[in-house]
Amino acid sequence: MIISHFTLHTSHLTPHIMFAPTCSRDSWVKRQALMNKVRAFFVARGVLEVETPTLSNAGGTDPQLDYFEVEGKRFMMTSPEFHMKRLLAAGFGDIFQITKSFRKDEFGAHHNNEFSMVEWYRVGMPQETLMDEVEALVSEIIGKPINARRTRWIDAFKNYAGVNPLKASGEEFAASCTASDIPLPVDDTAMSREDWWDYLMVFAVEPALAKNGPEFILDYPQSQAALAQTYVGEDGYTWARRFELFVDQVELCNGYTELTDAAEQRRRFAADLEIRRGMNKPLPPIDENFLAALESGMPSCSGVALGLDRLFMLAMGKEEIKDVILFPSPIA
Repeated sequence: MIISHFTLHTSHLTPHIMFAPTCSRDSWVKRQALMNKVRAFFVARGVLEVETPTLSNAGGTDPQLDYFEVEGKRFMMTSPEFHMKRLLAAGFGDIFQITKSFRKDEFGAHHNNEFSMVEWYRVGMPQETLMDEVEALVSEIIGKPINARRTRWIDAFKNYAGVNPLKASGEEFAASCTASDIPLPVDDTAMSREDWWDYLMVFAVEPALAKNGPEFILDYPQSQAALAQTYVGEDGYTWARRFELFVDQVELCNGYTELTDAAEQRRRFAADLEIRRGMNKPLPPIDENFLAALESGMPSCSGVALGLDRLFMLAMGKEEIKDVILFPSPIA
């Protein structure tokens, strides 16, 4: 997942009002009504609500995610994914969870390091059908049909950044920035291909998405979906069965056709840890309980995590996430 880091400035808040929430009471009442609609959406479809731990003995290995570690080598969960997949392997069937998740050093207009999400899994459901369900939920909460287009990741770069991301040179990536009046990175000559992908996604692709209406981006490079199944396309490249939904330049969700091969998942975890080592990031233990669940025979399924704070922000016509949560992290 592409993660953008921004800083939420609070210097305009004088000390005598720092106690106050950033979300008004009226907005909070509206948010709670929307939360009830989210829960009712899944209950009406026979999806079982579950509750999994916030603290775990293992953290995720994704190189792009930074986690909170507490005393005793325990980790605040960046997502309930691993625990929920253990439930799938135990025969719980279709499940959903509304929960808090935690990611270190994420602040900004659309970011907070403690945030609410709904994550759900559908056994035997193709990814395309799950995308329909995501669209139905978002439409219901926003209050109008979103009718999102579906665009492959490679085509999004061709359409909105003017480059083939798999073949472009560093000079061509830089020329794409220049053509779109995007400032070049500080040291663009040191940028890897994947660095350019992240940079252009944030500064070229996502802004273009906002102008063209809601859009699903799907079929990501294998390296950008460590928990998804892959396939070899007609072009000969290996693609991950992953999707994201963007509405008004806001990334709302991240979904997969879930990988169920334990050996392949272990290999990917090990590769992630090598990348983290090269980035001088902490190395969390691999979640052996999760791998045991895969080995036991987790059913074929599709799953998705959707940011509720961002969804409610869109539904209520707010510009920043602080307007729909009570105490954003810098003043909590």
